[in-house]
Amino acid sequence: MEDLFDRLGGATVFTKIDLKTGYWQVRIAEGDEHKMTNMTRYGSQTLEEHLEHLQKVLARLGERELYVKLSKCSFAQKHIDFLGHVIEEGRIKMDQQKIQAITDWLPLKDIHALRAFLGLCNFYWQFVKKYSLIAVPLIELLKKVMPWDWGPRRAEDFDALKVAMSSRPVLALPDLAKPFEIQTDASDYALGRVLL
Repeated sequence: MEDLFDRLGGATVFTKIDLKTGYWQVRIAEGDEHKMTNMTRYGSQTLEEHLEHLQKVLARLGERELYVKLSKCSFAQKHIDFLGHVIEEGRIKMDQQKIQAITDWLPLKDIHALRAFLGLCNFYWQFVKKYSLIAVPLIELLKKVMPWDWGPRRAEDFDALKVAMSSRPVLALPDLAKPFEIQTDASDYALGRVLL
């Protein structure tokens, strides 16, 4: 998914098009299945450019007799909800409903509930500074050799992760015209990296 976002730096206008019965409409030659894609990761930098791109895309869909599901489309927006994220000019944020789901999560009763909770948190790990350090006490409970031990300390670890996840962090979309710097760090329990 990160690959989908990497080229959106500089984009100011966004459109989301949902094809009716998506994959099944697309006509492709036998043997060319590996070329199949339903998403692009390129954004427009101005409204005029975006409308030009949109006109070309819609014309191409019409030529190929591909149909969209209008109720799931968003055209020429300043921000869009996409795959659990909110994308806007230069930024990407966590979906507010997902943050609320994490915040409202009831105390964990068993390993199955822990897996579900960590699954949602792991989807957004890159938004939380030192995520692996904060999450490691709960991740330890997933080990087969660890007995389920949910006491006050684990409840504190659970609450700490909920607070970290709900701090509403925002990530900057990359500007591919600028140089990048990678900084890394590691301990016995966690790895960390940041792209500056």
